[in-house]
Amino acid sequence: MAEPLLGKFDQAFQYIQEFTGFFTPGIVVIFMMGMFWKRATSMGAFSAAFGSAAFSFLFMKFWPELPFMDRVGLVFLLCLTLCYIVSMLGKPNTEDSSVSLEKVSFATNKSFLYPLLANR
Repeated sequence: MAEPLLGKFDQAFQYIQEFTGFFTPGIVVIFMMGMFWKRATSMGAFSAAFGSAAFSFLFMKFWPELPFMDRVGLVFLLCLTLCYIVSMLGKPNTEDSSVSLEKVSFATNKSFLYPLLANR
């Protein structure tokens, strides 16, 4: 009964991993570049998202013997490179759109830390 859904996969878990492997590298690149590189642009992020699905499909189609984890890692590196190139070719953002944390207090009281200290 699961044959039409799973196709060539022996287990449903393999199917889920294969499906998420198409999009996860691009999503990780978008978060990393957005959080750690101020020069990243929205077009760079879009290219990483689109590139993730496109590169994954191309590798699956033309290099099917490449192991799953190797393909995900290679797609991640290609998306990272693509996001960098597209962001460098575009105009840099001139406005600061980051979240201000000036009015946020990260202080905690001793009762919050007690469970952590009690287990030592």
